[in-house]
Amino acid sequence: MSIVVVPDPSDFHAGSWDELRKAVENCGDVLRIHMGQLKGLIDAGRLGINVRNDISRRLAGAGLGHLPVELPPYQENEVVLYKLGTPAADVVEAVRGDNFARAENALRRLNTKGDAEKLAAIAAIVNDQ
Repeated sequence: MSIVVVPDPSDFHAGSWDELRKAVENCGDVLRIHMGQLKGLIDAGRLGINVRNDISRRLAGAGLGHLPVELPPYQENEVVLYKLGTPAADVVEAVRGDNFARAENALRRLNTKGDAEKLAAIAAIVNDQ
C-alpha cells in the first residue's frame, strides 16, 4: 500500500477546477479543504445558497463529489472532496442512498482489497454528517 501525503487544508491552494481535480487525484482521490478555497475559485463574495449550489455543480463537472452533502456557509468550514467513480465514491453514494445491496457490494470490494484503513476513514466521514 502506498502512503499519500495529505496537505493541511490551510496550506492548500488551487488556481483552477482542473488543478483542484488533479490535487484530489494526487491525494489518493480524497482531499480535505476549506470552503474559502472553493469560494476563491469562483471569485464569490459570500457563500450564500446560490454560490454553494454553483460550487457543487462545478465540482460535479470536474468529476468530484463532496461531504457534507450540503456545503457549509462559512469559509472556515472544512469539506472533503472525493473523485467520482472511485471505491470511496461508491461507498459514500451507497451509504447515502437506500440501496443496501449496492452499499454491501461497495464495502465488500474495499474490504477484500485489504483497505481497512480506507473503510474506517470513509465511515468516520459519513458518521460526522
